[in-house]
Amino acid sequence: MAATLAAFFTGMYVQYSKIFPFPVIKSAYKTLIVNLDLLDMWSLDGVTRPRIFATECAPVAKNSLKKMKRRFHMPRVICQAARVAHHDAAAARVEFTTGDKLNDLVLVTGEIGTFLDHCPGPWGCLAAEYSRSGQVSRTWPLRLEDVEEAKTTIESDYPYEHPLGWSFSNDLRSFSISPYPNGDLLVVFHLLRSHPHGGGVARVAPDGRPRWYRKDYSHHWPYLVDQDLALVPGLRFERASLSYPGRLGRELQLRCPTGMIEEDQINVIDGRGRLLEEIPILNAILQSPHAGSLVGQNGCDPTHLNFVHMLGEDAGGAAGIAPGDLVVSLRNLNAFGILDRDTHQLKRLVRGSFRQQHGVRHLEKARFLIFDNQNTGNGLSRLLMVDLATGKETTIFPSDRSSEQMGDWYVQVRGQFDVSPDKRRVLLADYPRGRGFEIRLSDGKILNTFLQIHDLSTLPGFPDELAKNAWIFELDSLHYANRWEQ
Repeated sequence: MAATLAAFFTGMYVQYSKIFPFPVIKSAYKTLIVNLDLLDMWSLDGVTRPRIFATECAPVAKNSLKKMKRRFHMPRVICQAARVAHHDAAAARVEFTTGDKLNDLVLVTGEIGTFLDHCPGPWGCLAAEYSRSGQVSRTWPLRLEDVEEAKTTIESDYPYEHPLGWSFSNDLRSFSISPYPNGDLLVVFHLLRSHPHGGGVARVAPDGRPRWYRKDYSHHWPYLVDQDLALVPGLRFERASLSYPGRLGRELQLRCPTGMIEEDQINVIDGRGRLLEEIPILNAILQSPHAGSLVGQNGCDPTHLNFVHMLGEDAGGAAGIAPGDLVVSLRNLNAFGILDRDTHQLKRLVRGSFRQQHGVRHLEKARFLIFDNQNTGNGLSRLLMVDLATGKETTIFPSDRSSEQMGDWYVQVRGQFDVSPDKRRVLLADYPRGRGFEIRLSDGKILNTFLQIHDLSTLPGFPDELAKNAWIFELDSLHYANRWEQ
């Protein structure tokens, strides 16, 4: 009995004080959960869920995939392309329907194993730029070892929680990019199998080396206002619970039972990576008439900020919007908000038939584009236009001009798009299928198609039996590369 009581109280003390062996036990538990969640990862989407892919996927034996995982840094491949030999991968990447009628360049994100014909292994390219002839005109090498060794600025003392076996080079992923006018890239990294998932933000030179790197829980897609000002979604961890007043004097509570609340914020940084300002999203909601929108939300991730955008000079025509205001896409609230740039007050919270949305962008006056992941009409995904002046919602894509090609199009998470400088076209990333589209806004017609397909035969350690065909990767984002010049 004495030994049992001693063990019990010792365990309580270890858990409370977080001393050894608590960190090891917690990491081991996290490792178990992560691997249970990823058990079917190596069966590949092309084998387990082929119906959702427009591209053909060749089934691959699980033992071959396990061999591939053991022998080199694993890229995020979706499947092996069924009818594209590895040497034909470059020719299959782009189908320019409009040919050379358009002159703006297209910037495509890469990652481990991509564009090995331009960026030698083992890493591949961080990004590549296409000309309108379909040729790769510029690349940025992926140099994860340089990012790891770069001088970092840590803005929070909340520790990363990594599972056993976690490593920087294996689990850091370049998630999103935004081009600077001089050819540099603003890059946000995510951490696989880790909490929090935000892996920091860096400014990367054309040679792939970081000019600076901030290890600050940055996540999702950054937005460059100009060459010396960027808005980057970030996180803060300060509270496990908080109370706020509700109607009729009732006290409401937001609580994370498993840890600290992920409190989203906008990090305003300059071109040298210096933090100029932090704009807390949760506080803005709590201090607004919309605090009740937090009732019943995920206490650990109440808002899930996934994009921030600045209103253009022509913004207006509806209450609560003005040039320079900040637009924030709040996925878990099924809403987007408009913040006053100077006071940080929430001026307006917009809801509609969209659900779990991403990438809210201002078009002109009171019109906004939204990547609506799970619209309430039929549960399928779409690109939606919302006019705050009239309340009208218009589905831009898929349209009658593209529905036959898209079928039952559904993207459960993520959703990135970029608007052309003339605001007539959109580049849209269909990330889980490894493809992207250029869409005409007037009628939703698909102008061009991009496929994230690559030859992995030169990747060190790649098994010969898997090198015959090209491989399809996830596609995180597409951008108009020379938007600063127009």
